[in-house]
Amino acid sequence: MKIQWHKLVFKVLLWISVEVVFNFIGIDDLADYSEFLLMPKVIVQSERSVAG
Repeated sequence: MKIQWHKLVFKVLLWISVEVVFNFIGIDDLADYSEFLLMPKVIVQSERSVAG
């Protein structure tokens, strides 16, 4: 498997620059929230011991 370094570096730099611009504009939180909403839900169960 040959890695195309030029494309990889370009995509990483583009992603970083978009994150910086979004952070300055103030919509980075909105993007993070949308990622949170699209994440698969994980249900956490807790067991309580009942004193009896």
